[in-house]
Amino acid sequence: MSITEQLARFAIECGAGILTPAVLASAKLKCLDTIAVMIRGARHSSAQIAQRSTTRFGGNRAATVFTGGDKTSSPQAGFVNGVSAHALEYDDNTRGVGHASVCLVPGCLAVAEETNASGRALLEAFAIGFEIAARVAKGLRPALIDNGWHPIGIVGGQGVAVAASRLLDLSVWQTRMAIGIMASSGGGVRKNVGTMGKAFHVGHGVRAGIYAAFLAQDGFAVDPDIIEGADGGGGEGHQRFGLADTFSGIGRYRLNLMVDQLGEELEIGRNTTMVRMHPGSTAPSSTVDGMIALAKKHSLSADDVDEIIAEMTPQCVAIAPYAEPADEHRAKFCIPYSLAVAFIDRDVRLAQYEVERIAANDVRALMRRIKVEQPHDLKHHRGQWGENGINWGESRLTIKLKDGRILKKATPYSKGWPEDPVTWEDVRAKYFECTAGILSHAQAAEAVDMISNLERVDRIADLVDALSTRRTM
Repeated sequence: MSITEQLARFAIECGAGILTPAVLASAKLKCLDTIAVMIRGARHSSAQIAQRSTTRFGGNRAATVFTGGDKTSSPQAGFVNGVSAHALEYDDNTRGVGHASVCLVPGCLAVAEETNASGRALLEAFAIGFEIAARVAKGLRPALIDNGWHPIGIVGGQGVAVAASRLLDLSVWQTRMAIGIMASSGGGVRKNVGTMGKAFHVGHGVRAGIYAAFLAQDGFAVDPDIIEGADGGGGEGHQRFGLADTFSGIGRYRLNLMVDQLGEELEIGRNTTMVRMHPGSTAPSSTVDGMIALAKKHSLSADDVDEIIAEMTPQCVAIAPYAEPADEHRAKFCIPYSLAVAFIDRDVRLAQYEVERIAANDVRALMRRIKVEQPHDLKHHRGQWGENGINWGESRLTIKLKDGRILKKATPYSKGWPEDPVTWEDVRAKYFECTAGILSHAQAAEAVDMISNLERVDRIADLVDALSTRRTM
């Protein structure tokens, strides 16, 4: 049985027993977190542009767009909501996988609303789609990243395609077709990280995954075994270039990771996801926490500082490479800016990435005294985050003060990471932070209660209505 068939068969044939207590708790936490940042992100200019673009295309009023509560086709709604959910760089990140929730939640919401599915059906589809995205990601990474691809539009889109197939009650064969169609649809170029393009990668992956499932439902046929290539006696003919060979390079993948022990323990139920409590690139958030802790403990001011040295992994620097915070997008991937504003403000939230704060003289002055280094013992660039103990976020801080004191702190992890996981109450507080001024407190509370009992919600449309900004207009 091919890799593609094994994944499709698992997705369609596994039973409701996959919703173990651990899977249920994790899935609902991820839904709450992703919906929170999606509601807030819908106010971002990238989401507003995405929403305006969809009005040009029309579409069946099947699923809700959270930028204003209007309805459009589920692929278009998934696109806009995916852009919204990733626009603020505040969604979660799973080690060795990437930003899976930010694709799966908008994708599942859109298709579940169109199909009048229950909360339990959505949770099943979400957990299965998350598993497929994780399996494909672990098989293709890290070569996928090293080749210049931003992975989530490729692997997250596969998760959405499979989740949509489950919600649409497709056959195993049709699901193989959806996987194959999605394989020809995914993309995302790393040079667009630090621009609106990063959120586009997510939105496009959501849209493409939903569309792939609908095409498969109507009989659109492609290669049924798209993941693996075969030379077919022709060396590098067309058959050679399946999904793995095309995106990661011939032989630079591990297909066994896509199917080994498939179904025994779902990724979504494992403690491998990092909930971002600071917007911005995930890996430097450990150093941000360390900076805040040192500044608070010693009651430091910027005038006390002679120099700050941040020792970080090359992978962390590669993911957050910008020396200057040219705008809010690059600021979130600019280590000196994030560390400077963390030191001064003792906090890094959405307000720290507003235009006025980015341009402020006090932050810019401290940035010039921050040096980012990559010591030899932290060089894990070719490692897969979370695999064999490799931690991209491992770092050390040294603050040299003008009075001669030297303060040091190792910062291996951040609040929200598996080593210091968040609680439901932590994410609930983040949810109310994100929805403040958009939903009334009563409306926001109604929706969060529904999410906490999502397996008992009869119609996802009821949750969508509870989250609709039209109720507050």
